[in-house]
Amino acid sequence: MLKKSGSAKKCLPILIVLLFNLAIYSCKKEEASLLTPIETAMDSFVATLVKTPPTAADLSDRIKNYLMAQPKTFYGSTVSMLDKNGKVALSPYWYRSNNALVFLELTIDTTYRINTLEWLRTPIDGGKAIWTAPFFDAGGGNIWMRTRAVPVYVNGKIIAVATTDIEIAKPN
Repeated sequence: MLKKSGSAKKCLPILIVLLFNLAIYSCKKEEASLLTPIETAMDSFVATLVKTPPTAADLSDRIKNYLMAQPKTFYGSTVSMLDKNGKVALSPYWYRSNNALVFLELTIDTTYRINTLEWLRTPIDGGKAIWTAPFFDAGGGNIWMRTRAVPVYVNGKIIAVATTDIEIAKPN
């Protein structure tokens, strides 16, 4: 028969705290792991845009090819090219609808006010990638989504903002 030692009694509370912290860490890690593939894909896509800056002639095809190479959890994507004044000159958006990819040029609808939107302004003004808060895309996909938006730097200047949208469950 084993005897309980004093050190075993002292270790039990420590072990309980460690297991509790491990459980919390695992939950946070699982939540983050849902977003990590999008971040990795976006970082890779942005690296190609930096290495070979997009042109008006090839931008739409590059976005479409990027989206086609991603899992269906990637709902849509655009790269908003900026003019010399920092305003969007071109923003081809590709998104999934009924198992097909659909194209929309975001600058055509002047009521959209693209240059004022959080997903564009925050990466430009802050100079770094962001995740938007959940929002309902009324009139577009008509779904709840989040957007990953990444500024594209060439020679130290932001020339574009690249995005990927993902569909999410309606927030509580």
